Amino acid sequence: MTHHDPLQKADFGAIYDQPDPRAYFSTLQPFGYVIPQYGADAFTRLLSVLPIRDVSPTVLDVCSSYGIVGTLLRSDLRLSDLYAHYTDPTTSAQSPQTLREADRKLIAERAKGAAPRVVGLDVAPNAVAYGVEIGAIDAGVTDNLETDDPSGRLTELLAGVDLITTTGGVGYVTERTFDRLLRSCPKDVWVAAFCLRTYDYHPIATTLARHGLRTERMSRTFPQRRFTDEDERQWAISRVRERGLDPEGKEADGYYHADLYLSRPLDATETRHVDALLADAF
Repeated sequence: MTHHDPLQKADFGAIYDQPDPRAYFSTLQPFGYVIPQYGADAFTRLLSVLPIRDVSPTVLDVCSSYGIVGTLLRSDLRLSDLYAHYTDPTTSAQSPQTLREADRKLIAERAKGAAPRVVGLDVAPNAVAYGVEIGAIDAGVTDNLETDDPSGRLTELLAGVDLITTTGGVGYVTERTFDRLLRSCPKDVWVAAFCLRTYDYHPIATTLARHGLRTERMSRTFPQRRFTDEDERQWAISRVRERGLDPEGKEADGYYHADLYLSRPLDATETRHVDALLADAF
């Protein structure tokens, strides 16, 4: 059940911290929620070109939820496979523990040979624990960086991060989270963030600039999901217009759209614009 004030985005909060992601997928499927796949495709491409310090790169996924982006990065499964799996009647009948065992086996069987290490950051403890248990993410942390500095454990994990990602976090997290992350990350870390056009990424980009990262925006946008109803469509259109953007062909057609921002060190060895870097990623 979703609910929202006529003047705001729909609230799907109840699906983000269940023992497993069945409610997440069954709730979001009717709205064509597709942004995790665009994220995984973009991040996979970026991991192939960014300078890494180790044999395999480390990704920090902000607002990682159940480790869905991690699953897509670390296996050859696609988002459509996950929708089919979690909404299958056989899956619906399983106990949470049986499902976890099946999911662990599935991810292991479909694992990529050269998969990145993925650290998940999310304030939802059940979702993070699930992601770790099935192998979608290697480590999970539930620190709330909007209010607190990173724990010792997170600080330790951040020391090896090559790429910070988020597909749906901006709006839940602000520049406060990114500032606290960047204080503990290597100076040459890259940040790739999908941000709905209803939100202003500028405060985050400004914060990243203070840490020596220059931000570029990809010229194309990416559909996130369909609106739940006309009230939500009108809310999104008004927010986009307030930001001086044109909703025609995007929000006006019934879908949230997100921009992709890539932030890199000023002296990054890879100097192609984000459009060129990701030209063949999708």
